[in-house]
Amino acid sequence: MAADSSRGQLRSGPVLAAVLGLTVLSHLPALWGGFVYDDFDDVVDNPSAKAATFAGRLWGMTRPLLKASYAVQDAVHGPCAPAYHLVNLALHLVTVALVLGLVWRAARLAGYAAERAIWIGGLAAALWAVHPAGVDTVGQVAGRSAGLSTALVLTALWLATGPRAHPLGSGLAAGLAVLARETALAGPLLLLVWQVCLPADHGARRALPVWIGALLAGIVLAVLPRHRELVEFSLDQRAPIDALRANLFALSEMLRLWLTPWQIGAVPTQPVAYGWLDGPTLVRASGLVGALLAALTLRRRWPLLALAVLWVGVALLPANSVIWRVNPVALRPLYLAGIGLALLLALGLSRHVAGRVLAGALIAGLGLLTWQREMLYADPVAYFADAARKAPGQAAALVLLGLTLANAGRVDEARATLEKALQIDPGNFEAANALRLVQAGSVYSPSPP
Repeated sequence: MAADSSRGQLRSGPVLAAVLGLTVLSHLPALWGGFVYDDFDDVVDNPSAKAATFAGRLWGMTRPLLKASYAVQDAVHGPCAPAYHLVNLALHLVTVALVLGLVWRAARLAGYAAERAIWIGGLAAALWAVHPAGVDTVGQVAGRSAGLSTALVLTALWLATGPRAHPLGSGLAAGLAVLARETALAGPLLLLVWQVCLPADHGARRALPVWIGALLAGIVLAVLPRHRELVEFSLDQRAPIDALRANLFALSEMLRLWLTPWQIGAVPTQPVAYGWLDGPTLVRASGLVGALLAALTLRRRWPLLALAVLWVGVALLPANSVIWRVNPVALRPLYLAGIGLALLLALGLSRHVAGRVLAGALIAGLGLLTWQREMLYADPVAYFADAARKAPGQAAALVLLGLTLANAGRVDEARATLEKALQIDPGNFEAANALRLVQAGSVYSPSPP
């Protein structure tokens, strides 16, 4: 067993180098991208992200660790877009290494031989690293909230599940993750899933610092008034039970997008939610509950499969359960959840040579799609034209495309696009207001998607 493990560790270095190389190639266009859309509201024009005003606005901001990372960069180099993008890519590469290491560790705990564990870890990390669903996290500066929090969550898990205990490090990483993005409150639950599915010594002792770190950070967020305002706004929009019902449809749409990556666009289609007793709702609810119960039931027989399924459910829980967001279908929550989906694919494809060859082709195809999506950020019109094409029945994408066309001086095309948006949704206030501004010859910037 020791010799088997040593051979696996020797092979892990070249595998990691190959995966990191593929990741850099796929996301490389992000490095010459500029600031886009919500980057301006969240970073460039946000006083909370500026070195000179960060401290004075600490009480009224959200995600203080995220804003601190922007403020530090602002102090070092000012509004230099490539530098921000470089940090985002570096965070992604660190997270890729953590994914490979954690999957390798999980596979060994589940009883897989070292060689198979390397294949599972390498394929899972590569499939996740180059998937187009990660472009909104890596390619946009404002996507750093998902990238930074995920890196910290996985660091906490790595420190809490290794052969040696690191209580201070795991607790600190878990707490900082929540201060980067509130959905990182799922971190302790992911550690619980790990411990439920995989044999581990001193489970409660290892988990306690992670829970304490996340809890303390959660208390900090609860004290900050801006976070309370966002929760109150959500509750005013929908009651928790209604949010849960509608989020069932958002979840299914997000999972569908991950499985059909060629359909991923900047403005995902927002699905229609049915009543609790309607067929589509019952099918989705029963499917979700059935998958989670099956994973729990089979965790002793197929621990890695159970870990993958439960990981997806728990990772999406904070953003898509009882809290309602204006646009519930989003790509950034898939950044953390996608690790479980990639693991599911890797488990199936790593069994035989034919599967590994298929996995290689799939990784190449996903990498090409990611390259193409990263390239879109260089041309705002192409970016929203792509979004409108992939969401043909949605007025929101057409509104953003119309505004972008108008800013580019293509007024006739902008007018036609906005008129088409009003044909799809005659009561769309944003489309009507945008058309009025275009006809008046006003200059403005599009709202973020």
